Amino acid sequence: MSDNRVFLWTAPRCVSTAFERSIMTLNNSVILHEPFSVAFYFGPERQSPRYASQEPNQQATYRSISKLLQKEYDGKDFLFSKEMAYCLENKFHLFTEEGFKTFKHTFLIRHPLKAVYSLYKASTNPKLTGWNCFYPAEAGFRQMAELYEFVERNIHKDPIVIDADDLLDYPNQILKSYCEAVGLEYDENMTSWEPGPVPEWEVWAGWHEDALKSSGFRARVNKNRNRSRAAFDIDDLPTEVATAVEECLPYYEMLFEKRIRPKNTEPC
Repeated sequence: MSDNRVFLWTAPRCVSTAFERSIMTLNNSVILHEPFSVAFYFGPERQSPRYASQEPNQQATYRSISKLLQKEYDGKDFLFSKEMAYCLENKFHLFTEEGFKTFKHTFLIRHPLKAVYSLYKASTNPKLTGWNCFYPAEAGFRQMAELYEFVERNIHKDPIVIDADDLLDYPNQILKSYCEAVGLEYDENMTSWEPGPVPEWEVWAGWHEDALKSSGFRARVNKNRNRSRAAFDIDDLPTEVATAVEECLPYYEMLFEKRIRPKNTEPC
């Protein structure tokens, strides 16, 4: 297999599963869907109380997931793994090991007013996701920013950052820039796919309904010049959500300044 291996680090509700679905349209690839989340929630080293009543899966260790990522996949051109950055809290040191030396680290962000409120609604909808409470730590922006800084200090300079609103406004341009930056072969048809089930996503059934029903990215007619614009105001949110949004904003803004910017567009 080629040594081209890419991490996409993100937070919940950042359009990341649709982005992953787009990457899946590229031929001859290995696509992994949030493998470290299994260790974080279900393994013997689990860091979340969500499934504390279940016996841990002794096979789902951070080490076993690392081996899955590092193994040889004969005949494949690249490996792409979409991950939640908060699932690697306290584990960043893994990426300085020799087996991760060739990995490129990239980041996908979205304004917290949209992402965190969407997370809150999904986390408190047991019929949809099986969860019945909101944990602010799962918002994930602090961990993304900390991982970005760790990568810059210890692995490689200038990790790629893309913003969900840029992606939705200029999908072809952002995808092309991303592919060029990480050494993937851009295909102008990667903004389209067939809707339907993806077996690898079943472990998180309910979380990916929109992505499963989607058929691609279509550039929005009304470009989102105001990143925080939404159908609600922060003052209307539950207090715990508003607090989480405020805590996430500095981390988002730091990463936003480092993003790949759309070309030949008016300033946002």
